[in-house]
Amino acid sequence: MLPLDPITYLAGRWTVQRRLTDLDTGTEGEFEGVAEFAPDGTWTETGRMRFGGCDGEARRVLRVVDAAVEFEDGRPFHPLDLSVGACAVEHLCGEDRYAGEYAVLGPDELRVDWFVTGPRKRQVIESVYRRA
Repeated sequence: MLPLDPITYLAGRWTVQRRLTDLDTGTEGEFEGVAEFAPDGTWTETGRMRFGGCDGEARRVLRVVDAAVEFEDGRPFHPLDLSVGACAVEHLCGEDRYAGEYAVLGPDELRVDWFVTGPRKRQVIESVYRRA
């Protein structure tokens, strides 16, 4: 059965494996960590990022509010509708365009892919979330 809303589906603790690829330089990296989705919609990821010259602890906080994802400071990120099992999303960040897709692969697995284009970047970000 597919989720009726993102907060219900995502609630709890998930492992995260993320692969990052810079299409211009061929640089590849990864993030491995944990995502926690609280009942109030707070989405916190913590783990280790290895990408280019970066190798260290990483953290981000988002919020799921009314079928949308917001940044920690309340700025809008993108809509989020998982009711049919997948949704395409988009976020414009300055001159960069983030085109994404969420895909529910089952009750305990979610895939999120981003293709980023802009004047200074071309990246692919592929994430797999598995319920812990």
